[in-house]
Amino acid sequence: MPTGDPIPMPTGDPIPMLPRTFASLALILSAACGDPGAGPPPATGVVITDSADIEVVDISAEVLDTLPVWTFSAEPMLTIGKTTGEDPYLFARVLGAFRLASGEVVVVEGVGFEFRVFGPDGVHRTSRGGKGEGPGEFGGVVGLRKRLVGGIAAGDDRLRRVTFFDDEISVEATRSSSCRVDGWYFNGVAICYFGGFTGEDAAFWYATRRPPGPQMRTGIVQRTPAGIRYLGLESGDSIVVVDSIPGGGWARIMQSFDGTPYLWSVPEIFAPEGHWAFGPRLVALGESSRYEIRLRGSSGELRRVLRVSREPEFVTSAQLDSIRSLMGTPASISPKDLALQYLDDVQAGGQIPFFSELRFDDAGRLWVADYVPPRVLLLPDTIWWTVFDRDALPLARVATGRSDNILELGEDHVLLRETDEMDVQRVAMYRIERE
Repeated sequence: MPTGDPIPMPTGDPIPMLPRTFASLALILSAACGDPGAGPPPATGVVITDSADIEVVDISAEVLDTLPVWTFSAEPMLTIGKTTGEDPYLFARVLGAFRLASGEVVVVEGVGFEFRVFGPDGVHRTSRGGKGEGPGEFGGVVGLRKRLVGGIAAGDDRLRRVTFFDDEISVEATRSSSCRVDGWYFNGVAICYFGGFTGEDAAFWYATRRPPGPQMRTGIVQRTPAGIRYLGLESGDSIVVVDSIPGGGWARIMQSFDGTPYLWSVPEIFAPEGHWAFGPRLVALGESSRYEIRLRGSSGELRRVLRVSREPEFVTSAQLDSIRSLMGTPASISPKDLALQYLDDVQAGGQIPFFSELRFDDAGRLWVADYVPPRVLLLPDTIWWTVFDRDALPLARVATGRSDNILELGEDHVLLRETDEMDVQRVAMYRIERE
């Protein structure tokens, strides 16, 4: 959420549908209502076929364009965090947050890697974790998620291991990963990174194979090839590659100040790439050059393919001009001169990606975000999502604030990272209202 600004909520009037290309910069807070999981299929516009136990769901664009809009409650049902006071309520950087089945909320502090447990009333109860190499300690926390059996799983990309916490946030098990930097190769790449978990405790790692980039020169825009990202499933003492998606290309400008080189980098705007997300029982992988998403189970098997028949849209000069006008304002975190130099090197006419992010909620619904420019260039206050149920059937459209502030999409709630007027972070929980 924008620092220090109040949160405007939707009125009783319908929220207008925004252009698919990229969202406007008005902050609207919305979310799902209605059935928490699967819903009845639309009467027309959806075709489901089954081939070799793989279900293919084909959806017409007209179905998505007529979906209802879902909303959140106007006021948070719980807020955790204070500007001053006792340490458990002060957060330097909120890394993640979860609401457990007990109603307790676990907030992960990203500086000390503490897992702070708060009751349903927001009162601090206990803290776990911390920096270190012992059981329940971390060198770096990544890939947080809730487990279907209760508790939380957390990856550590520095110590190359995963930790499983039970309902009491006590360490249940610690497992070293087969992902190694030295002496082990992931599909020809000598390093791999933690990807994420499903709720069934399946751990995934990934690696990127990228062609050599150009030798850097000062003062010009240079491109790094996109490459391929491989997703592997940890199985015993090995990692098995289960899928791959295109990586994202980067543009870089190197400058020299007083003889010291400085490098500015940005993901290529309007460049299609692959995305993935980990849900309670499924992994979603999609390539944004087309509206197609593969859904795999926790053991890596392909279960379903979701396709939307939508005509592509193309970048216009007016869109590029509108983005240029925002450089040097609070809507962008990039240096204005470098951002403008890069944007002047971007040509109109290219295809706009169909989406920019995939996420699952606790009910197993898949949220697909309309394309927005990379956050290094632009900080969109509004992102529109299309929500699909557990059977990949379309349910609704949802408008949220910045996706990096969404800590958890629950079955009946959402946890958000908010920042007050003193730049202090807190966690707010909004109820999903169902009429």
